[in-house]
Amino acid sequence: MEGVILTIDKEELLNIISQAVACALVEKEESQQELGMPDSGIMQTEQLCEYLKIKRSAVYQLTTYKRIPFYKRGKRIFFKKEEIDEWLRNGRKAAVIHTEEEDRLTKAGIGRK
Repeated sequence: MEGVILTIDKEELLNIISQAVACALVEKEESQQELGMPDSGIMQTEQLCEYLKIKRSAVYQLTTYKRIPFYKRGKRIFFKKEEIDEWLRNGRKAAVIHTEEEDRLTKAGIGRK
């Protein structure tokens, strides 16, 4: 294959690069949507099931009893990834607090031994 030498001015080169970057971003967004990945941090039920590795029925139970942060538009349910992450962190903290409380009660001779 023979090399080709082109002469382009700076504006043309910048335009070509800008178009290439814009196309790449559009293709990335389309591929994320095809894979069902959240592009803006908003997840639907199926995406949340995959993220948390739980069944759809478990998600519905959590929303029914308002034990998980969610948004509802009509019949559709949405979740913000950062709120889900915070919810998970808070659950872990609650478990640590519970354990510390058990330790305190055990030392006082009130709790389980």
